[in-house]
Amino acid sequence: MHNGFSNKAIQADIFFGIDMIDSNTGYGVGESGIIRKTTDSGLNWMPIIPPVINSYGGVSFLNNDTGIAVGPPSNIIQTYNGGMNWIIRNYSGDGLRNIDYVSESRAYAVGLSGIFRSTNGGMNWINVLNVPAANLFFLNNDTGTVVGNQGLILTTTYDAGISWYVRNMNLPVQFGDSSLFDVTFLNYFTGYICGNNGIVVKTTDAGFNWTLLPTGTITAFIGIYFTDNYNGTIVGNAGRILKTTNGGTSWENQISPILDPLDDVDFINQDTGWIVGFNGLIMKTTNGGLTKIYTNTISIPNVFALLQNYPNPFNPNTIINYELAITNFVKLIVYDVLGNEVAVLVNDKQSAGSYSVEFDGSGFASGVYFYKLEAGEFSETKRMVLLK
Repeated sequence: MHNGFSNKAIQADIFFGIDMIDSNTGYGVGESGIIRKTTDSGLNWMPIIPPVINSYGGVSFLNNDTGIAVGPPSNIIQTYNGGMNWIIRNYSGDGLRNIDYVSESRAYAVGLSGIFRSTNGGMNWINVLNVPAANLFFLNNDTGTVVGNQGLILTTTYDAGISWYVRNMNLPVQFGDSSLFDVTFLNYFTGYICGNNGIVVKTTDAGFNWTLLPTGTITAFIGIYFTDNYNGTIVGNAGRILKTTNGGTSWENQISPILDPLDDVDFINQDTGWIVGFNGLIMKTTNGGLTKIYTNTISIPNVFALLQNYPNPFNPNTIINYELAITNFVKLIVYDVLGNEVAVLVNDKQSAGSYSVEFDGSGFASGVYFYKLEAGEFSETKRMVLLK
């Protein structure tokens, strides 16, 4: 079944980070004091006004109520009631890029001034290492990895960030600028890092050694997330989304009409995930991102409509556009000439807006197909031709 990334454009916001707590509740942060919250699985994103109107690069929540957001020039803010109120936390540094709220007692942040640690739940912060860094990931209070410019990889394993060990990717010289932007771990041994010039590397020995996973592109990848040993997603510049189902051995390019940078990706399980980026972009998938749905809710249509796919005939991909006048449960289904259902492109509740769905016909035989849109009492069917 196909039901991929759905995209909301929220004004002209630039989102730098997202943290989804569960299938319903999550937070996005970004430029000029942007903090948005959803409680309905991303259908709507409510604005939250922070106490300091500056950019926020990262956000991390322990639960629905308790979270921390950080950003340049020198912001650490904390909430205990789901973003209704925020407390400004003081620290000596600037340019914070990201945050990992690990437990009720422990939190870590990184930025231009280095690595910071709190041992009392975010109330006080100390600089444990004065090395500029871009991102971090902690498995628990003691074990974490930090990445940054020019291939910086630092790990701490036993003493909660007091001691740090430099790791080396040993990349070929042709990669040039090997700055790293995001890191994630599945367990103590297995982790992934992405960065500039299409860099994705993997460790299976707790970060001591890293293996290059070729992506076939020189795109800068900004965000990475793996849900298990097989399924992972990376996002980056020019709207690039790549997916793997074999632990990074090979990558499938997710065709995207979006050319804006994508900054972060977060999944709550193998199927359900979100991506955020420039121009207020928030995308959601409910099938691991195998196909994508793009929507613009800024201009609300006043009628329901199913438009002709383009191109038509097509090989192997085509775009189907439709419009929803009101929020409704939507089905978009593809049938063969015998009336057999061959693909379900949409099967979800969607808000009013204009949508574009990509249909990939690479696994189907040449011939005539029909696609049918159902939204409440509205129903319409159109014909398309796959020519190989």
